[in-house]
Amino acid sequence: MIFESLTLKNFGIYRGEHSVDLRVTESKPVILFGALNGGGKTNFLDAIQLVLYGKHAKCSNRPGKAYSKFLASCKNHEAPDVEDSGISLSFTHRTDNKERHFRIERRWKVHNDEGKDHISVFCDKVLDQHLSDHWDDFVSEFIPLSLSELFFFDGEKIEDLAQPQRSADMIRTGIESLLGLDVLSQLQIDLTQLDKKRKAGNVDGSVKEKVAACEQELGKINAELNIVKKNIADIEHNLSDANISVNRAREAVRNAGAHLIEKRDEIKFELGAVESKLKANRAEQVKLAAGARPLGLIKDLIEQTKVQIKLETRAKRAQALQAEITSYNNSLLTALANAPATAIEAAKAAMQAKQKELDELGNVECYLNTDISIFNGLDERIEQEEAQYQKLVTEKEALLKQQSNLEKQLETIPNYESVQHILKDLADKEAALTILDSELQRYKLLQEQLQYRKLATDQRYNNLLTQQNKDSFEEKRTIRVSEHISNIKSTLRGFGEQLVAENIEHLQTLVKQKFDILGRKEQLISRLEISPHNFAITLFGTNGNPIESGRLSAGERQLLSVAILWGLAEASGKELPTVIDTPMGRLDGKHRTKLIENYFPFAGKQVLLLSTDEEIVGKYYQALKPRVNSEYLIDFKHVERSSTISEGYF
Repeated sequence: MIFESLTLKNFGIYRGEHSVDLRVTESKPVILFGALNGGGKTNFLDAIQLVLYGKHAKCSNRPGKAYSKFLASCKNHEAPDVEDSGISLSFTHRTDNKERHFRIERRWKVHNDEGKDHISVFCDKVLDQHLSDHWDDFVSEFIPLSLSELFFFDGEKIEDLAQPQRSADMIRTGIESLLGLDVLSQLQIDLTQLDKKRKAGNVDGSVKEKVAACEQELGKINAELNIVKKNIADIEHNLSDANISVNRAREAVRNAGAHLIEKRDEIKFELGAVESKLKANRAEQVKLAAGARPLGLIKDLIEQTKVQIKLETRAKRAQALQAEITSYNNSLLTALANAPATAIEAAKAAMQAKQKELDELGNVECYLNTDISIFNGLDERIEQEEAQYQKLVTEKEALLKQQSNLEKQLETIPNYESVQHILKDLADKEAALTILDSELQRYKLLQEQLQYRKLATDQRYNNLLTQQNKDSFEEKRTIRVSEHISNIKSTLRGFGEQLVAENIEHLQTLVKQKFDILGRKEQLISRLEISPHNFAITLFGTNGNPIESGRLSAGERQLLSVAILWGLAEASGKELPTVIDTPMGRLDGKHRTKLIENYFPFAGKQVLLLSTDEEIVGKYYQALKPRVNSEYLIDFKHVERSSTISEGYF
């Protein structure tokens, strides 16, 4: 089944008539709709479900309303009273090995705040009156109502499917629909009614009153059960909305920084510790400044001083030895009196050169008058203190950076008075959620008690029906029929259990496979099991131990929910459109990328995505664009008080 077009007339936020082409190609299966919150995305999804399922449609604002009142509420408030409302959906569907074109039109007028719809179904452009009159019976051939949630869903509510009870209910519904177990269940109910009817025909006068009382009590219990089931459905719907409200309130708290208020004292304490370390660092630097390190700034002067000290030392030594050297030279010349003239001249030249050097040293000004030993170890000490200083500088830079970060964090923390209303709103919504959850548990307990009462009353009723004359032929026949019925019911029950057991492993593999595809990272779970008895999902970590769903992040729970829907949809074997409202509203960037790359292009042969301006935009839009066949913008016009659908995107 592939949608071809959808036309809305005075429906919801859409005033007048609006048509959109929904055809796609195999290589580009995605149609992208963009709309701001409140612009008409959910109305669009509701329209598809309403045109198909009518009074059985699971629309967003339907719970608790009679169908006639709901139809009246769906009419655009700005549309003239004389105009009707309607939805028309065209699609192709293969039947009897032939592809046919269908168009279903559902129209209604509002009178006294109530609406009554009229449906027309066309096959290959010809009105099919039989199909029109019995559409509710035929629609399951196209898209079974029980499977509709696998293909039409709200992305903001999908995370709830990862909750154990919700996932079990979804899998139970999917399995029963896929395997036809709902037919087996109905057959068992029919056999039970047949058994009761035969037994009731043989009831004698002595037990008729008791039988009548049991029947009356059973009727009362069934009526109470129906009310309780309706209340449970309404509460679960409200609980889902409350969950969304709480998540939005929590997001508002995070955006306002209110969640950081409790960290104010902790940050202030850390900031004080950093400032103390900075103070100690400065003290250490001052201490080094009073040591040898500053001398490292005048290394050239120190080297010059060393040269001067060495020169003064030589000069003082030369002055002290001047007289001795003169006497020595005279003695040497006397000793060389008989030597050759050249030797004497050479000796005199050497003596004159040495004397010149001594005279120069004698003229050196000695103003330092100190010993070179004062510089012993100075270079090593300067180098050591320089290393200590650089370490202090590095430590100071790290402390200043930490101080800046802490001060920035402190600046982002708002005053309690400025966010008090946001925190109160969150507390109120969490309290409302808790109350709804308590109400749900109370009604479920009441439902369980009523079911036990019904079971006990049923048993008492059957016992009364069998209190007959066992010798009568008819009674014996009734007993034999009852035994046969019991055996048939047991066989059907066993057949159903065997059927589930044989198919549950395939579904386990599909859901695990889809979850791994969506994950695309280090393996989060090693295996996944679905109980064939209560359909509960158990996840196992890489260590082989079970993982509670509460340990998964919100994004991982949403990916698990998508994997469940995707696995069930693939297991159904039906080629149906997938329509997703707000597909990525509560996902972070990492998990959005996984859906864009690994799910949307492969969710079906036709995928309709209804996105806000904060979801499929930027890099996500660019990544998905090669698989997008058409783009539409749903824009709310304040003057006309109506939304329009036009080609294009944000």
